[in-house]
Amino acid sequence: MKLLHKKNVIRLLALWVLLQQPSYSSSYTFGYTGNAAVDGLIWGMTSDTLGVSVEDGLDISGVIYNYKITKEAGDEYIVTVQNKDVDGGYIFQDTQDWTDGTGMKIQRLVPLPYTPVSQFGEGSIQTTGIGTLEDAKVVYMYRFDKCFDPQNDESCPGYVEPMPVIPKIEIYDALDDDAVIDATEETDSDLYEKEEEEREEREEDEEDEGRLEMALAASENALTIANTVSQSALLQTINNATNVRSYYAATVPGGVYRESISLDGGEVVDNRRALQSLAQDNLMNQMIEEQYK
Repeated sequence: MKLLHKKNVIRLLALWVLLQQPSYSSSYTFGYTGNAAVDGLIWGMTSDTLGVSVEDGLDISGVIYNYKITKEAGDEYIVTVQNKDVDGGYIFQDTQDWTDGTGMKIQRLVPLPYTPVSQFGEGSIQTTGIGTLEDAKVVYMYRFDKCFDPQNDESCPGYVEPMPVIPKIEIYDALDDDAVIDATEETDSDLYEKEEEEREEREEDEEDEGRLEMALAASENALTIANTVSQSALLQTINNATNVRSYYAATVPGGVYRESISLDGGEVVDNRRALQSLAQDNLMNQMIEEQYK
C-alpha cells in the first residue's frame, strides 16, 4: 500500500510539472514542500512547517493531500482541506462528504493559479460528523523565481554589481595601549612635576635641619662662651674677695713670742701601742696591694 501511495504521488507531481512546462523559464525552480500536517490538523505557512525558505518569489501552484477515514456506513462525516487568505476568506477549500460511504483512504490534487506564499494564511483539515481521520498528509507544490530579486543571482536581468565592501579600518590609539602607558609613565608631566615638588620639599627639609643644627651648635657655643665669661667673672670676683695681699702687710703686735712649753720629767716616751698599731696597718695595706698585682 505504501509503495502504491508513493507511485500515485509521483504521477501527480509529474502531471503537474507537465502542466507547468509552457510557463517555464530558466529563472524558475520547481518542487514541493514537506508534510504541513505532520504535527496536527492545523498549521502555519512557515519555513519550519513547509521545509522550504518562505520568501518573496515563492509561488504556490497546487496542493496534494491524502488521509484515511474510519466510519460506519450511514454516519454523517464531512472533511474539508483548506487555506485561509490573509486578506480574508479562503484561497481554496476542498470538501469531501463521506456520509454514504465507509472507511477508506483518499488522495487528491487541488490545482491553483500561481499564488505568492505570502498570501496564504492558516491551513487546516476540518471534520464534522461521526468518524476518525488518520495519516493526514498535505504537500504544497511551488515554483521559486530566483530572479524575483535580481540580486539573488548575477545571471538575473537587472543584476547590479554590489559595491565592494570597504574594510573597517581601526585607528590605533597609542594612548589606549597599556604597554605605551607603562613605558611613558615615568615621563608623564604630572608625575614629573610631582617628583620635582617632592625633591624640592626634601631639599628644604634638609636645609632646615642644617640650619637647626647650626643654630643648636651656635647656641651651645654661646652658652659655653657665656659660661666661660661668667666663670672668669666669678673667679675674678672671688679673687678680689680673697686677696691675700692684705695679709702680707699685717703686723703681729708684741714683737717676739718665746716658746713656753715645758715637760714634766724632761723626756718624751714613745707610745709603743701606737707603733704596733701602725705596723699592723702597714701589713694590711701590703696584703691589699698584693691582690691587685
